[in-house]
Amino acid sequence: MHQKRTIFFLLICSSFYLGTGCFSGGRKATPESVSVPPGLDRQTVLQANQVAQNNFVAAEDEREAQRLAKSGKESLDKVDEFWKILEQRVKQGNPTGAQAEQFDRELNMGAQSLEKWKQLTNNGQDERALNSAISYCENAKIHLENAARINPFDKNVRALLAITYYNLQNHFGQEKNFEKSIEILERLVRLERGEHELFRLLGENYLALGAYEKAARYFNIGKTVLIKTSFEGPPAQETLYYYAYMLGDTYARMHDARTALGMFKAALKFAQSEQEKTDTENYVKWINWDAGNIAASEKWDEILALEAAKDYRKMAKVAEQTLPILQTQEAKLSVHQKLAVVEFEFLDRKKQAVERMRQVFEIIPIEQQNNPNERMAPVLNTYGAMLYRLGVDARDQDERRTALAYFTKATSFKWDQIAKALMEMVSLVWNTPEQAIEYGEKALELGESVLSESEKCELLSLLVKANKSAGQFDRARGYFETWKKCQEKT
Repeated sequence: MHQKRTIFFLLICSSFYLGTGCFSGGRKATPESVSVPPGLDRQTVLQANQVAQNNFVAAEDEREAQRLAKSGKESLDKVDEFWKILEQRVKQGNPTGAQAEQFDRELNMGAQSLEKWKQLTNNGQDERALNSAISYCENAKIHLENAARINPFDKNVRALLAITYYNLQNHFGQEKNFEKSIEILERLVRLERGEHELFRLLGENYLALGAYEKAARYFNIGKTVLIKTSFEGPPAQETLYYYAYMLGDTYARMHDARTALGMFKAALKFAQSEQEKTDTENYVKWINWDAGNIAASEKWDEILALEAAKDYRKMAKVAEQTLPILQTQEAKLSVHQKLAVVEFEFLDRKKQAVERMRQVFEIIPIEQQNNPNERMAPVLNTYGAMLYRLGVDARDQDERRTALAYFTKATSFKWDQIAKALMEMVSLVWNTPEQAIEYGEKALELGESVLSESEKCELLSLLVKANKSAGQFDRARGYFETWKKCQEKT
């Protein structure tokens, strides 16, 4: 999905510096007075001077710049400090004398360190050497930034800084040192504003730190740069999908469901594979788990994670805390069901659990009780299993009335193990053989994939006896023949 983190302009920049021979002191500063050359007018010269302010350093301002670099700027943010220097717009001329010599030294030392890094790492391709060689990149950064402080408009310095920053952010990114990576990328995007990949990387790093507003900002900038710099044709669909998906993800983390859903709707238009479509659709379902209540969706994830970790007491606590913030009935039913299972199975709160499920069951529409959908089926399966197990406990303690009540309720709605409850009813209503036959035949019909072979044989035996008691001798004979075949299998 993601494009490779490569920037073509960086790959050729290192050769731009080497052998250019532009490390001399440069030209002398121009005089303060405005001199109008022959053939020009004063207004044209003034306009040219205004443009020059963005491209040249005035030698007379160097001492002031040094003082600021050593004192006032030390108290500023690292990135903003350096960029206040690089973005100066009131300077003229190039450094001269001692400053020019210092500039040459810093630039040469920075270039040599960067070249050493390239040699040791095969221009960044040898991953095994990257960690041991990173100090050369960091050293290059120090010297090149020193050179840039002296002359922030030198193109060689900017080109080499771009390479150095890119290598550093890639290293810090692999180490998941997001703060360092961001510091470097913030510098790099001010040197090169035309590469959407840099803004994408900033978005990813801020996302990893949980700075979602900044992440969204840079993803949006990256998308805009991509669109505006696609000169040869429309941007690649997979890249547009990436930006739309990541913006959807970022806004979802900000609990802005409306904007997130809009981004995911756009992502679906750009999706190129079934996997991308599935990923996007699943994210949309997650947001809509409680009608766009993303805080509830996050709590649901936490509940599932605690269940997987078997931290049942904490899971129950989180589930109880989640119930009051839920908006939809389906979400409430899901949490109640999970909580009831934990109470019943692990916290020794069987009565509390089954009572919780009874209250849940009573608000389920009749049509859903008889034909549950995907979300309702687990709720009914849980309630049915609890009723069945409590019925078995009562039966084993010879509390037949209580057992009958539990099994009767367990056979009144559709759930996956209903055949087991129906089979129990056959024995309990033995004195009314017609009822026993009704329950037994229904159990046989629904128990094909639920009952074991031995249970099926036992059920057939009961149906033989019940039909004999009811005077249905031909039907009893038929079940007897089926019972014999069942016995042969077992």
